[in-house]
This record gives sequence, structure tokens and C-alpha cells, in this order.
Amino acid sequence: MNKLPPPLPRFNLDEKQQAVRDDVRAFAEKENLVELGRKLDREPEPRVFPRDLYKKLCMAGFVGYPFPKKDGGQGRSSLEYTTLIEELCYTDAPICLLAAVGVLATEPIYNFASEEQKKKYLPGCFNGDIVPAFVLTEPEAGSDAANQQTQFAVDGDDFVINGEKIFIMHGDAADVYVLFGKIYEEGVRDKISTVLVDTDTPGITRRPVEYKMGMKAATTGHILLKDVRVPRSNLMGERNKGFRYAMMTLDGARVGVAAQGLGIAQRALDESVARAKTRMAFGAPIAKLQAIQWMLADMNTRVEAARMLTYKAALMQDRGEKVSLAAAHAKLYATETANFCVDRAMQIFGGYGFIGEFSHIEKLYRDQRVTEIYEGTSEVQRLVIANTILR
Repeated sequence: MNKLPPPLPRFNLDEKQQAVRDDVRAFAEKENLVELGRKLDREPEPRVFPRDLYKKLCMAGFVGYPFPKKDGGQGRSSLEYTTLIEELCYTDAPICLLAAVGVLATEPIYNFASEEQKKKYLPGCFNGDIVPAFVLTEPEAGSDAANQQTQFAVDGDDFVINGEKIFIMHGDAADVYVLFGKIYEEGVRDKISTVLVDTDTPGITRRPVEYKMGMKAATTGHILLKDVRVPRSNLMGERNKGFRYAMMTLDGARVGVAAQGLGIAQRALDESVARAKTRMAFGAPIAKLQAIQWMLADMNTRVEAARMLTYKAALMQDRGEKVSLAAAHAKLYATETANFCVDRAMQIFGGYGFIGEFSHIEKLYRDQRVTEIYEGTSEVQRLVIANTILR
């Protein structure tokens, strides 16, 4: 149970993808990620952000993976990064999420911050000295992300920030917030803007949320901001462009979440195939039963379809094409495929899947569910798809 199952063959569009898979396997074996993931999943509440592990992921180059070498990254393509996330998530989804969230929060800094801001934050984001957080979601601004209530009040050369943020990955432990809210000046409320906030600034209260269903090792924060004073020079990018920055960042992130779903689905399939070959019932392996064969056939077909949608979106990113529709297709289908596959895996394993003492399936079942929620729910993806094709 503490080892990965025998892998089924993977389809690669590019030979570089196999090298990525091999690198992730080697890292996972070196750091014993399967056992470490199980251990972190069972830690008591409240949880502590695993900074040492995050540092190792950064030093392996995983957070800098899709960024240019000239800026301190690894210079890998979107297809290679998608493969990285797929394989990391196959090994352990919450450990993968640590790296993926690091990339999510670093991307807007790389894409929209000033050169001075980049020099201050990017090296530390890449090497793990700085943990960034993408701070968008509020109690009344989840799927309705434009309904930001966080206020940046202008006071001379400063912003005075007040607001509440919820469900923020790394929000309980981050060193810098990429914070979204609305500027208030002379009684006028602007559109959304983005401000960089060092988390040692007075007025920030934060805590890890407790008793998450899954993805437990990747901690999630609840943040209160009370009269937090930062220089107006901390504005990231242009005033009133924050919503655009957030949506552009989330388009790319949705391809990554699709890759997470793909990795989870593939793990559920591989575990199920191995189980079906070894579990005896009625005098033969259950793989001989047509009911099991049809479950595996459906799982395999959906995984391959999800892989094609995910890789298509990654290729479009590499070509510099608009990716909103492709990302929505990929995230919707891959994450719902993961749901289907972990459910079928649970059925194939039976009681041994339901109880975490005996298999990885119970943990996969819990970890998978949030992939259909964060970075835009399945319903939001359907809205994106419908609105695009109905124009």
C-alpha cells in the first residue's frame, strides 16, 4: 500500500514528457512521497504548513518549472508542466497541490508586477524562501469573483486595507499575498485592483481552516485584514485591471487542475487494474468478471479522453493561443473523470477501498472531490463553454 501500483502505458505527445515522468518518479522515490503523503494526511488539527517539504519541491525546480530560465525558472513548456502536475498528483495529490499553488500565486507576479517587484519576490518564490498566496476568494465572492468587498482605502501615499478572505491555499502560512480588492478614493469605489502585501505587516490575522475533507497536507487559510497599511507602490500592474489579471491567471491554472484530475484518475485506474488481477472471488481473479472488465474499460476510455483534452489545452498555451475554452473543456472533463474513476475504484476494492488502513482509494476519494470546485466549479466551466459557443 505504500508503493505505487504498476503503471499502465502513458501516451506522450512529445518525448520530453517521458523524461518528466521519470524525474517525478525518481523524486517521489527519493523523498518517499507516498508514505509521506499518508503521514501528512493523518496529522491532527490544526495543521501546520509543511514548509520543509515545500522547500524541497521548490529546490527540485517544480515551482519554477514553467517560467523562463532567464528569470530564474526552469524554462519548461506548458505541456511539460502539465505532465509534471499529472505525475505528481498521481503520486500524492495534496503534495502536488503544494507545488501547483506555488505556481498559481507566482504567475501573476511574473506576468503583471513591475521589474522592481519581480526582483524582490520572484527569486524567493522559485527557491522556496518565499511562500506566495493568490488571495481572491471571499465569503461572498467565490464563483462570483467580481463581487469583491475587500477595500483598499487611499490615505496619502498608502493603502489602508480592510477585508476578509476565505479558502486561500497557503493563506495561513504565506510570506506574500497577491491580494485582490477595490480601491476607495474620495468616496469612489473602483473596479478590482491587485496589491502585493507582505504578511508580516500589522493588522493581518490568519489561521488554517480545520477538518477539510481532503487535500489535507496542502493547508488552506482564513484571513482577516484590519487597517493593514501598505505603500501605494505595492499596487501590482495597472489600477482597475485586477479582475483581468485574476481571470488570465485562472485560465492557465485550470489546465493545471485538469492535469490534477488526470493524475488522480490514472492512479485510480492503475490501482483498480492491479487489484482486479490479484483479488480472488468465485475461484478466479475478479478481472475475469465482465462487470469488473466493463468498469475498467469505461475508466480507461475516460482517462484517455481526459488526457487528450488536457494536452490540447497545454499545447494551445505553448502556441500562445487563447485557452479559455480549451481550459474549461479540460478542467470540466478531467476532474469529473477523476470523480468517476475513484468511484469505480471504490466499487472494485469494496470494503478494502472504503477503509484507509487497507488501500489508497479512501484517500483518493477524499482528495479528488475539491478538483471539481476550486479554480472555477464544474458549473462555471459549463457556463464558460456555453457562453463561448453561443456567441
